[in-house]
Amino acid sequence: MSKIKAFIEKGHNIYIILIITFIVSVVLRTGLGLLCGQMNVFYDELLHWNLSKSVYYHLGSNFRNDILSYKEILYSAVISVSHGFGNTQTQYYVAVGINSVLMSSVLFPVYFMADNFLNNKFRSFIIAFLSIMIPEMYYTTKILQENLYYPMVIWFFYIFIVLILKNQYRLRNVIFLGCYTFLASLCKQMALNIFAGVILYYLLQFFIFDKDNRKKCLTSLLFFTTVFLGLKFFYDILFNILNDISKESSAEATIMAILRNMTDSYLLSRLIYPALSYLLLTVLYFGYFTIALPLAAGKELNKKERNLFLITGTVFFSTVMVICLRIIPAENLDEVAARFHFRYLFYLIVPLLILFFSIYDKIKRSRFNIRIVILSLIYVLLLGYISIMPAEGSTIDCVGANYIKYLFNSDMMVNTLHMLIIIGISVCIYLLYRKKIKLFYSVILAGLLLSGVTSNLYTYIYIYNDKQNSVSKNEDALALNEYFEGQPDFDWKSLLIVSDKNVSDAKLETFLNRPDYYYSKTEDFNDYIKERPGESFWELNLYSFNHQFQDAAIGYPEYILTNKWFSVEGYERANINLSRFYLYSRE
Repeated sequence: MSKIKAFIEKGHNIYIILIITFIVSVVLRTGLGLLCGQMNVFYDELLHWNLSKSVYYHLGSNFRNDILSYKEILYSAVISVSHGFGNTQTQYYVAVGINSVLMSSVLFPVYFMADNFLNNKFRSFIIAFLSIMIPEMYYTTKILQENLYYPMVIWFFYIFIVLILKNQYRLRNVIFLGCYTFLASLCKQMALNIFAGVILYYLLQFFIFDKDNRKKCLTSLLFFTTVFLGLKFFYDILFNILNDISKESSAEATIMAILRNMTDSYLLSRLIYPALSYLLLTVLYFGYFTIALPLAAGKELNKKERNLFLITGTVFFSTVMVICLRIIPAENLDEVAARFHFRYLFYLIVPLLILFFSIYDKIKRSRFNIRIVILSLIYVLLLGYISIMPAEGSTIDCVGANYIKYLFNSDMMVNTLHMLIIIGISVCIYLLYRKKIKLFYSVILAGLLLSGVTSNLYTYIYIYNDKQNSVSKNEDALALNEYFEGQPDFDWKSLLIVSDKNVSDAKLETFLNRPDYYYSKTEDFNDYIKERPGESFWELNLYSFNHQFQDAAIGYPEYILTNKWFSVEGYERANINLSRFYLYSRE
């Protein structure tokens, strides 16, 4: 280990290692994506993939022939270039490659901001390496915003460490932070939590931590807020004008729902348990001591360490608040096992690891702190009141949950997990007490690395087996693409897809060449053709991502695609062989 450390710290060796590690990560993740991955479709995948088609074909934010007021399309714009390559299957593989480059690129900002903070190349490389070994790197096989959002959030923390921690009230730095936070908000709505976290950070500085600079703090807060909201307002207006949108955006709907829920005292009382569950589970997934030790250190942290811990905490708090106020009431309110949306939080492990290494020497110099024992006792006690096993649906929102559910899938094994956690915390506290700091850090880091490797390995094997065993749902879509290409003057807007529900057969839609078709539910379509045989479909209920509408332009669609057999007046079976669907053409 000492030779490796000496090699890393010598000259420019670290840059060579970083580049090699990046290349290996990209090649490995792309290869695993091609081998194991498939668009097996989480509904958000359909949204981001079809919006990327719309961007490529200059259709704005078209989704099922409805212009969505969904403005976080930066990721869709980035992967839209993949639609210039071959058929849809090839395009997906290109997108997997783009994802692998994006996610692996965090290696560089993580290393350089860690080195800036710690001034230690070896420790900085360890943090950078761990940043690309976490289970959520599996998202490179999915068409999900996290592939771009993860590096964008890391660059946010890079800006915070390199600029804000040097001079947190310098207006040029604050304005730049506001501009970049706005840019991140174009990727994912959850970036609004970063905006809220920065506001809360400056408020805490103003009221508690930096009372001597209240005027500067207030000025910085006003500039940051004005820059972000000004850019956001201008972008929203421009987006609405370009897409001819007058309806409420999905982000605005989310904010209004959160504000309404905040005024519901009974709901708030029911959210205490899920909020505490998120707190306890997140601490567990981050390795416990990466949070507990800085928290126990308290006033022993210097100003730079305290402020990094503070911004990490405020972003975490704002994100959990949004999950509890917006997502949990719609998914599993009053249920003991929560659907754990760890994909909204996993990036926080990076600043926590930087802080964790920063206090290394403080632990060596100080006496054993009784505060860590008290915190651990409280934590272990509270952990016994929550469900450690996440609810179904967490397999995409918390990749590590796949492996945990596999290992601890019975009541006995859940109790075993509780015991192992208590034993693990106790052993680590003993190592701290005995001043075996190097061994203590080695155990924590080895645990994080092992959890990342095993969770990734299990998940890739799982999705590979699922790919091998699943029926190929994209064959009909590829046949349709070929069929429609052979039809002179075919317009995709003249295609109506009928399916059981919003998410049913979404995989077929992802493999269609174009995104500008209509979509309706089987029940609505069945009722319509019975009540109005032979009539125009202009009053048929149509559906986009989260919006029901009608469109007079649909008239009599040239083609109707269904997953059930129907007798539709004025239509006949088209001359094409499909294995799972029925295609009708206008007589």
